[in-house]
Amino acid sequence: MQKQPQTDVERVASLAYYLTHYRDLPHFKSLDISKVNTEAAQPKFANANTAVENATKTGYLAAAAKGYKQLSGPGELFVLKLPDREAAKLAMATVRSKRKARKSTLAEESPLVENEGAET
Repeated sequence: MQKQPQTDVERVASLAYYLTHYRDLPHFKSLDISKVNTEAAQPKFANANTAVENATKTGYLAAAAKGYKQLSGPGELFVLKLPDREAAKLAMATVRSKRKARKSTLAEESPLVENEGAET
């Protein structure tokens, strides 16, 4: 309640923070998020698996071993900045901007692909 999450994704990140720091459960499944959500007397998720996957795509969670998830560094920064939504979004934007651009694929760099069929 202190963090005042407004979306399912923000709620998942906040619950993941709680599990990590107050329950000593750094790796969790969607079911763990659902259970702690119920304990917190929050509205049920329409689909907890989808909410967890969306939080992962947003960068708040990261994959862990054997299908588990864990709170990511950027996700932790985001939750720490809540309920100041502007500061939280700025923290995520700062972390995202540091990512490196994808390298081009091997096929684009290979001179053999371009010259294929030229000697016929």
